[in-house]
Amino acid sequence: MSAESIPIMPSAFAEAIKELPLSTVYAKASELRNSISHLRRSNDELWSFISDACDAEEDRRELEGYIVENEGVITSMTERIQLLKTEVENRGQIWIEEDVRTEGVNGAVREDQAEAPVANGASGDGTIDGNIPRSNSTAEETREPNEEREEDGIFL
Repeated sequence: MSAESIPIMPSAFAEAIKELPLSTVYAKASELRNSISHLRRSNDELWSFISDACDAEEDRRELEGYIVENEGVITSMTERIQLLKTEVENRGQIWIEEDVRTEGVNGAVREDQAEAPVANGASGDGTIDGNIPRSNSTAEETREPNEEREEDGIFL
């Protein structure tokens, strides 16, 4: 990680998401889950390479270090998802957990708890009845069709 890119502290993250519309909170959870999935796939590929093709002990240690670093990032991202869940529940909304099965490169199947929000009448693919994109906006977020929306604030 570069010195310029320091992750936001969990307490600051929890404070920042209080100002976000629900749709953005849900989008952030989805983004984090996607990143976690990529990190896990990367770790599976690294382990596969280490066991199949890595002969030098120095290379092996370096690759294992990357795996440990990825696991730390996964832990941090999982904590952020929990903060997002807490924020949604604090707003009186329901956060439904789904079981997600992921298959690694080596064929091992992992059972993860994915906490993906699913609204009543909505399918798990982010649409209502498979056609209409689901909106998780509140009355306060509803805007007139021609009303412009400023893109300012905190980007997480």
